[in-house]
Amino acid sequence: MGKKYAVFIDGDNISSSYLDAIMTEIVKENDDILIKRIYGDWTTTNMNSWKDKLQNSPIRIFQQFRNGENATDNAIIMDAIELAIQKKDINAFCIVSTDADYYSLALRLRENGKYVLGIGKETSKIIWQNSCNKFVKIENILKDEKLSKESNEEELLEENNNTENTEKIIENNIDNENKKEVISRKVKIVYRKLTDLDTITNLDTIFEYGFIYSRINTDGWIGLADFGSCINAKYPSFDPRTYGAERLLPLIRSHYKDEDIEIKNDNHFPPNYYLRKK
Repeated sequence: MGKKYAVFIDGDNISSSYLDAIMTEIVKENDDILIKRIYGDWTTTNMNSWKDKLQNSPIRIFQQFRNGENATDNAIIMDAIELAIQKKDINAFCIVSTDADYYSLALRLRENGKYVLGIGKETSKIIWQNSCNKFVKIENILKDEKLSKESNEEELLEENNNTENTEKIIENNIDNENKKEVISRKVKIVYRKLTDLDTITNLDTIFEYGFIYSRINTDGWIGLADFGSCINAKYPSFDPRTYGAERLLPLIRSHYKDEDIEIKNDNHFPPNYYLRKK
């Protein structure tokens, strides 16, 4: 069964410029949004950009005066809990905020069998990120949007030229030993060279956890889907886009040397992929 979301946006905490990208992210797996709400103190000038944005975006507006430091947070928490109890057709909640005060709400919703997607900036505290089933960083959503735009521009450029000749020139000039950055019109993925030692170490730790705790068959193979699910259960904010890849499989391929890992598929369509350390 697909997810049916109730989306709560902390308008005091999130910029209106992110709205379209956030909504696209929520429904990217063909899920539905049944309820959309945004909270804030609409009497203040800092909500003016939201007023303009919502002229063309059908989202219910909720007024909350700043009678206390966490007034908006408390309103969202109470309404989300009430909705979780009353609306049985809602099986997923998306909380859009960088504020860590929502971590207790995420835990409570999950106790009631609800899926929780958190969306906020990468500066969000770890406790908020790890309280969700999945946490998506706004910076990664914006990377994805920028990449899609760049890919579309690349396609238009190729259409105005001889596409076949262009692809042959590109293929002939890419050094096989240095395919750290590739732009593919079909796959639309960009790799970036990982030079930050802390980032590389962190990715090693994440992948090692996946290899240790994922389900392994008698031949030592791990399904890519199981590998990803295992990692996300431990690290809800894990996202291949953080490391410059659009999906998990290209990230694994760029991170490991060929002599360190085996990757195969079952030749189905779409294919199921499997991993095994050598």
